[in-house]
Parts: sequence; structure tokens; C-alpha cells
Amino acid sequence: MKTKILCILIVTLLIASTGLTIAKTMKESKNGEGDIFTIDAADFKESSMIKRQPVDVIYDKTNLKPAYGLLSHGGPEYEFMKEPTTIMTSHYDYMPGSYESHPIRIQTENGDGQYLTFFGQPSKTATRRQYWAYVDSEGNIQSDTITSYSNRQGYGGISVHPATGNCIASWHEDDDGDGKYETAITFDDYDSGETPGSWKSPLIVPNDGINEYIWPYIYVGPSPLGVGYVRIYQIAKNFENIAAGPCEDVQIMHTDVENVNGADMTGLLDLANWDAVNVFTDWRDKSCRPFKSFAIDYNNPGKVAFIGTATWMEGDLGNMPVDEGLFVWESYDYGETWDYANLRSDGPTDYLYLVDNIPRFEDNEDNVLDNIEVFISGEHGTALYDSDGKLHWTYLQGYGYSDDSGRYFFNYFLPQAETVWDGAIFTFHEVPELPDIDPLSGHSVPWDDSNTYPVIGWSIYPSGSAAIFHENTQKQAINTEKNWMLQMWADGTYAQLASDGNPDYLDYEKHPIIFISISNDNGNTWSPPIELTDIYSELFNFSDQITVYPYVCDQIVDLGNDWGQVNMYYFDDNAFGSTVQGMGFDASGQITYCSLKIKFGESGYEQIEIEEIKGGFGVSAIVTNTGTAEATNVDWSITLDGTIFIGGETTGTIDILAPGESTTIISDLVLGFGKTNITVTADTETKKASGTAFLCFVLGVQ
Repeated sequence: MKTKILCILIVTLLIASTGLTIAKTMKESKNGEGDIFTIDAADFKESSMIKRQPVDVIYDKTNLKPAYGLLSHGGPEYEFMKEPTTIMTSHYDYMPGSYESHPIRIQTENGDGQYLTFFGQPSKTATRRQYWAYVDSEGNIQSDTITSYSNRQGYGGISVHPATGNCIASWHEDDDGDGKYETAITFDDYDSGETPGSWKSPLIVPNDGINEYIWPYIYVGPSPLGVGYVRIYQIAKNFENIAAGPCEDVQIMHTDVENVNGADMTGLLDLANWDAVNVFTDWRDKSCRPFKSFAIDYNNPGKVAFIGTATWMEGDLGNMPVDEGLFVWESYDYGETWDYANLRSDGPTDYLYLVDNIPRFEDNEDNVLDNIEVFISGEHGTALYDSDGKLHWTYLQGYGYSDDSGRYFFNYFLPQAETVWDGAIFTFHEVPELPDIDPLSGHSVPWDDSNTYPVIGWSIYPSGSAAIFHENTQKQAINTEKNWMLQMWADGTYAQLASDGNPDYLDYEKHPIIFISISNDNGNTWSPPIELTDIYSELFNFSDQITVYPYVCDQIVDLGNDWGQVNMYYFDDNAFGSTVQGMGFDASGQITYCSLKIKFGESGYEQIEIEEIKGGFGVSAIVTNTGTAEATNVDWSITLDGTIFIGGETTGTIDILAPGESTTIISDLVLGFGKTNITVTADTETKKASGTAFLCFVLGVQ
């Protein structure tokens, strides 16, 4: 039994208010020719009237610890079923799978493969085209353009007709050369030969010369004609401008087809078989722009919805159709009518809720804020109904304040989040939960009484406040029978710390990481993230990849024994920064597919944190399980470098650590002289400190 000394020095990491001033904005160009590609403004959801700027403060960037743990590689168990595999090289490095849908769909009743769609440009001088790919049950991949002609195409969406396995696709292109996009709809007749690659000549949906409905997505859901039919939806948004930005009202095209093997689907190619419904058209009269995703409730036939945010582009013009901020609009007759009685808003404020200003952040006038607003900072998400009929929507969350000049955010605090609409109220979840709980709102926050914890849930690719608008992307997937969910995004936390010169993260400067957080209880709790494309991954060498724009199949396949299959693709850029947006120097990269299986397990997750390191007679540290499940067999170590003769390393195992429980780990007898660096590990968590060894004592630990 070792003798303990009562005089101990307690270590706290002191991190000042946050912030890295971002001044660069994205350059927009209309139909401009570059050396490598053509940029069409219609490809970008312009943000010129959305005033979001970083708070003009200087951060203390020393000793920053990311919200998910210092170099922590925790999260659920997983392995690759199909390692990352290049489908094609493309010279167009921006959002190859479009913005707010799932460009990967699985066959469910006929066939056992997966369809993908993406747009790409195979060389510097080639025309950008819409592509399909098919991954069979053995992992073999076929791919080609959907059409044989070479119009400039892009921003497509797909879905699969269940009984035939036929893939239905849509994208936009300028078919008649009038400078405005039309949309195209076609299908691959997989059913005729039980093999992919028999794409039909597409139906062109014309524009009327004024409205320009583009960015189309395809959905397949229940039909009002009954169980022997499905309804196919094409959802397209209007690029017609209001207040220097697209109005984004929606045209819903829908048609009903038989859901039987051998069904004749050529009727999809006749415009007369489609009906059109327009939604949000009166919003544009008030310069009210909706950013939204579409969802079908498969367990409640007829129920569909839009969920997202509304922005008043020119302020309050009187009799506005909806409050600014979060909204949901549900239809109960398969999207045929949209009653304002079913439109709900989280207003009247355009922020979600307030949190205490525990870090004492200041505004741009150096005034300490009373509270901090929590708001939606990025809307490129997807929406899905869970098995309970609750609607989940993913978004990038921000913290800051607003005044008459616009909205200001603290750019080191942009976590991933979701909102859940249960038919009566909205609830909000950080994904995953952040290190501390705010006493005002009850929500988790990226700071506590002593520290701030950076969390940057977008790729910082490239940097700049306008780039957040364009580059944020967060996608979800679900298995309604198992109550499984996941959220996926490209995370820039480590890349930002590397850019700041933090020595622990220098290797990450040009390496955003694709993160995955999972839930096995319909989103009530979320796991620590899988850092899928970490450059130090033990499962695959990502050190030469720049992994951005991840897309995931909407369905998680149950493999048995709590394992779920997740199918996805991403863009492996050849140079950091999107050249398409004027921030990089090489627009080329690889469309890359992979498949993995994840252990969803029992409800709740362990999360080990090292709270503090103390000196005195040797070294001790407090280890806490901040998760929601019991942690078992937690390996730990305490190491000291320098002139240490005895006790340079101590290891041990914590047998059981219940949720919320803490324990103290203690080094063996230490004998040494001089400066020493202390490293404590517990599970996947690491914490560092320094002090001075003097005989059996370690002093001045900080």
C-alpha cells in the first residue's frame, strides 16, 4: 500500500472564447467557362442573401481538446464488407450525389443489388454527365452513363420499384438549349433480363420559360390505389430567383404504377401519365425561401412531409406564410393537397432555443452575451420517418447571436444534430451528445465551467462562412424494424486544429474525416462517432485520401446478431478544396464506393473520459464513464518520460464502470528528476499533462 501525500495540484485546461475569423466568401459565376469545367449558377443553391458571419474574436488555440476526445478512435464495432473502391475519376469536385436525398437504393423484392447515381466529368474537357452504378451481392460494380447522348447533366436522384427491381432516375439538363434546365426521367429495365444496364430513353419534363424546376429527387411509396400499386414521386425545386437567390418552391410530379413483377413501366416515359402539384408558390411572393427535405411515412400510407427551415430573404413583408426558422408541413393524401392547417413552425424566433453563456463569449462590440442562440447553420440534410411515425431531419447546428445586421456564429462550435417531429412538438438531439449539459436548456453543449471543446461538423473544405452554406452535408439511414438509425457527415475538427498548428493534429490538415454516429433506439441516444476515414485507421489506409461528400443508402440491412450493413460512397478529392467553387487547384478525384457492417448492439453506449490528472506522490487521474451503458474491462495506462528511473509506465484494467460513475487510477511508485511529460490513456481516450519529478514526487502538474 503506497503512502499518499495530501498536497496535490489539480489540472484544468483553460481555453478562452473561441473563434477564427473567416472572411472569405464563395465566388459565384453564371454560365462562366473555366479552363477545366463550366460552372452554372443553377448548380449551386446561392446564399448571397443569407447573412451568416463568424464572430470577430480571437481564440486561444493552445491546449484545445476536440469534443469527441483527444485522438479518440472509439465508437461502435465495425468492419468493411467491401473496402473503398474507385468507381470512376471525375473532374468535378462538388456534391456528386446532389444535396438532400439518398443517391443509393437497394433492391428489396427482385434482385439483391444496389443502385447508385452520381454526376461526373471523366476528363478536363469532357461534358459532365449523370451516371449509374450497380453493386451486386458479391460486391462487383458496373457503371456507365445513363443516356447515350452528351448533354450537360447533373444533380440526379434515384429510387427502386420494389417488385421489378427497376431503378428510376431523374436529373437536370438543358435539353432544348434555351439556357434553362429541364428535368429528365427514365428507368433501367432490370426486370426484363434480371440484369442492370437497359436504360430507356428519358422523358424530358419541360420548363415553362419562367419557372425552372431542377435538382430532382425520386421517391417510391404507398399508393392511393392500394397495396398492388406504388406511387412514384419526382420532387423538383424552382431556381427562379427571388432577392438574388432561388425561390425553391416545389413541383411534385407523381404517378401510380403496378407493384408486380413484370409490370410495364414504360408509362413513366409519357408526360400525360404524370400529375403535378405545386407547393410553396405563395411563399416566393413574400421572398420566403424554404430549405427542406422530403419524406414518406411508409407505416402510415398517404402521409408525406417537407421539413426544413424558412428564411425571410427581405425581412418581414407582412402576412408572412410561416415564421422564420424550423417548420414541418405534412400531407395526408399522398401529397396531392397541402393544407396550411398541417403546417407547423418552431417560431416565432428563428433560433431553436437559448443556452447559458457559460464561456462568457462576447459579440462584435465586445459585450458579453446574456445567452447564446442555438440555430440551424446548414440544411443539406435528409429526412426519414421512424417506426413510431416520428420524422427525423439532420442539420448542422450553430451557436451565436443575431442583430439587425445578420446572424453571427462561433465557428469552432458547429456540431451535427437532428430534430424530431412527433406530430405535436419538435425535439432536438446533438449527434452525438456533447461533453456537458447546459443548465438553461438541458441540452448538451461543447463547453463546461473550465473548458471549451471544438466540434466542427463540416469539412472546412474550403474555409469561409459562405462555404458552410455550400459544403455542409449530413445524411441518415434507418432500419424501422430494428429501430436502428445512423447519421453520417464529413467532419473538419481535426483539420481545423491542424490548421491552427496543434502538434497532435498536424497530419490531419488536409484530411476531413467521414464520421458515423449510430442509434439503436430511434435516435433517443447516439453513439460516439466511428471515425471511418481516419488516416490512422487500422482497417484501411486513408492517408492518401481527402474524403468529402459522403452519401449513404437510406436503408440499413439487418444481417443478424445486431449487425447492420451500411452502403455508401464519397468523393476522394485529389487536392484539398473544391475547385468548382474556386477554392482548389485540381478538380479531379475519385467517386469511391464502400460497404461496411456495424454492430448496433443493445441500447446505450459507453463513453470514457479522463477528467483530470494530479501529481503528488506519483500520478493519479480520474476516469469517468459519461455514456449511457456500463463499461467493462477498460484498459488504462499512465506513462512519464524524461529522467524517470522507476515507474515510467503503469498499466491496469477497470473491471466495471457504470454510467456516470468515476474511479481514480494511480501510478506505481515514481522515482526521477526533472521535467516530465505525462500521458494517461483509458480505453480510447488520451489526456496529457506535464510536471517536474523530484525523487518520489511529481510536482507542478498542469
